[in-house]
Amino acid sequence: MDRRTVADRVAETAHAGATKGADAVVEAIADGRTVRIGLWADAAGRVRRARFRATTCAALIAYADLACELLESGEPPERIDAARLREALPGVHPAHRDRAELVARALALAPRWHGAPRGESA
Repeated sequence: MDRRTVADRVAETAHAGATKGADAVVEAIADGRTVRIGLWADAAGRVRRARFRATTCAALIAYADLACELLESGEPPERIDAARLREALPGVHPAHRDRAELVARALALAPRWHGAPRGESA
């Protein structure tokens, strides 16, 4: 994983996209901000694709993009918390670091497929 900044991720959001057709869609809303993350799992229960939609907040968009990158690299959703997102994303204004909490809240709702075939609980 590279250390792309907020500006880098907003300029080129590799994981922004529609969530329609995802195996699961998780969402968190707070203070007028929304993040929705679609997850597609492979037969072994690993996230193979992740896409997000978020309201217009640069930090929220960047944290969601980072979370999708981590998911696609093999990290299970339950291992991606707000502290990890904040640590991995440079360039966030201190007043906007709480946006990581919103992304982590959405991921906490993700099914625990990792290590189990899709459709079974882990």
